[in-house]
Amino acid sequence: MKRLVTDTMMLEANGHRFGGSSEYWIYLTNLKAYNEGCLLGVYLHFPFDQSDLDETYEAICVGNEFIDRFGYPYEEYFITDYDAPFSVKEYDSPKSLAEKYDCLEEYMNYPDEVVRVISNYEGENPTIYDLFEGSTDEEKLGYVLVDNGLIIVPEHLRNYVDYEAIGRDYALNTNGEFAEEHFIEFL
Repeated sequence: MKRLVTDTMMLEANGHRFGGSSEYWIYLTNLKAYNEGCLLGVYLHFPFDQSDLDETYEAICVGNEFIDRFGYPYEEYFITDYDAPFSVKEYDSPKSLAEKYDCLEEYMNYPDEVVRVISNYEGENPTIYDLFEGSTDEEKLGYVLVDNGLIIVPEHLRNYVDYEAIGRDYALNTNGEFAEEHFIEFL
């Protein structure tokens, strides 16, 4: 059954919220309506599933059943805005973004910058070190490595160790990045 999309329908649907309960979202917009001069989009919050996505497509009149006054369907969408802890492009698939969010959900208690770094290494297993001592990132990492026993330094020699050099060497010789007060190593 075909449904004629009217300007009133577009105005009523624009800006509603769908999906999950997190603070992160994408603004999914009907491309054809946008090209016709009408912004028809909704906020789709993470995490969301296929039923949320189907409901969103219906709200923005995307699908073969929605037609304009000339009988042409509204089939395409794009992302006009987002607030997510990873980068989003305007033609990314919402389904793949939902999967990416699901993979990162266990890290959402870390700062956004840490989550962004982890998302750049998709599919790799991160080890996150909390840095809390010292003056430089490398020195903080050196202290964490020694305190956690990853580098063995006898207790009576710890006052004579160059922690910054330890952290710098470790950072240079591993696949990892500093982000805020953390070092994320990828195995």
